[in-house]
Amino acid sequence: MEHAKQREFVWSSDDRLTAIIGVALLGLLYLARLHSYLLFHTLAEIVFIVVCLSVLVMAWSLRQFLDDDFPVFLGLALFVVAALHMVHVVDYPGLGLISGSPDPPTQVWLGARLLLAGSFIAATFFVGRRMRVGPVLACLLGYAILLLSSIYWWHIFPTTLLAASGLTSFKKVSEYVICLLFLLAIVLLWRKRSRLPYQSWRLLRAALAASIVAELWFTLYHSTATWPNLIGHLFLVVSALLIFRAVVDDGLARPHALAVTNLRKAESMHRRLEQALVPSLPVEHAGLNVLSYYRPGEHHLELSGDFIDVLDRGEAGVAVICGDVSGHGPKPAAMGAMLRASWQALTVSGAAPGTIVESLRAVLERERKNPFSYATLCLAWIDARGEEVTLLSIGHPAPLLMSGEVTPLPAIPMPPLGTVDWPVEEPLRMALPDGWRLFFYTDGLIEGRAALGSQERFGEQRLMEAVQKLNGDVVDGASLERLLSDVEAAGGEPFADDVAVILISQAKRRAQAKMPHGAEDLAADSLR
Repeated sequence: MEHAKQREFVWSSDDRLTAIIGVALLGLLYLARLHSYLLFHTLAEIVFIVVCLSVLVMAWSLRQFLDDDFPVFLGLALFVVAALHMVHVVDYPGLGLISGSPDPPTQVWLGARLLLAGSFIAATFFVGRRMRVGPVLACLLGYAILLLSSIYWWHIFPTTLLAASGLTSFKKVSEYVICLLFLLAIVLLWRKRSRLPYQSWRLLRAALAASIVAELWFTLYHSTATWPNLIGHLFLVVSALLIFRAVVDDGLARPHALAVTNLRKAESMHRRLEQALVPSLPVEHAGLNVLSYYRPGEHHLELSGDFIDVLDRGEAGVAVICGDVSGHGPKPAAMGAMLRASWQALTVSGAAPGTIVESLRAVLERERKNPFSYATLCLAWIDARGEEVTLLSIGHPAPLLMSGEVTPLPAIPMPPLGTVDWPVEEPLRMALPDGWRLFFYTDGLIEGRAALGSQERFGEQRLMEAVQKLNGDVVDGASLERLLSDVEAAGGEPFADDVAVILISQAKRRAQAKMPHGAEDLAADSLR
């Protein structure tokens, strides 16, 4: 029932515009007829030829985005039909640039119409299928060459128009056969209508019906400049406009315009989700400097579950989270945003580290759609003076401590959230040396290739060597970008996964000296 509603006729604004253009074009062609029938005939044929060529150009340009080769086959067939129509035009009485006789251009016309009707039948077999362009084009061109050879060189094509008696029986019977072929094409397209895009079936049906009417009028004239021939060419123009709407507009241009619109919406959604996964920097905290950098992976619209954040806790210091939800797509990204928001609320409320982990575990297990989804987390708390770090590593790479040498913090590893119900270990509490820096990162940074074509991953050891270059330098956003670019260049290919890093460093001692008395005790109390 719903399918029938989708297929019912609706007189759209595009239909009204097509009708207006069609009426105006037919009016202009009739005015041309008042001046000269030859001018009218030439213009009508040019309209048909231009439509045929436009179908080929559009279908070929968009072939890589199409699900089947139905428009491409029609485009190739219409290209050959257009070539035959051009021969028909230049040899038409009044021009006669080839033979000077009215019969050969009529023979070419008949052969072109037979090809057009047969092509619409054959095109139905390519709905939902691909084809080999070379053999198909060779068959179409071979038909055109054999047709022209039989007319102009071998002179074996049956006579279609006699100057004395008009159309021959062969011509009239052939036109009726062409009408039956068009009718068969309508039936075959009706059977495939559910697989045709938008309103293409309705428009193709109208185009083929107009072609049938045109062929019937072409059985009635006695000479080329009579009114039945004129009416037949007017219906030819109508069929051309409907073919253009069906194949080029509704079948190709409109779906891809919609695809571009949907892509823009997806990009906008991607940006909003990305903003929900990264911190709202800058985080300004006296005694600490915070930098972050985010780089999307190779598939920019394939969202990942990576998320990072830094929360200023005032006199209690800062809290850091760096995590990753398994999988790619909107669901892992939404889960990452949910875990990040839950962590913010728990941290602001002053929850203890163990409580935070258990609460995030409960959120994941309650909200995940896939029972096999899991998340890795690195949670850190740095006191206000920047002298001590408290760390929990739940299946996530430990941050790198930069102080002369680069070493990972020795956190006790725990399994990822959502895998096993593992009790929360006692967090690592470690004094930080003067001039320290902590480098937090998501695993996309170390999962790339060690070298182009290598099966070995970049790994933590190579990352430590790369991060070592930052020691002693003034580190800013550009420095982090260069670091990630160097790691990416080592693998010879873009990051497959999104990469996010946070660099927290100790500010100068004079900044620390301004901290209020008792801040260190407050930070310690908040973690007990």
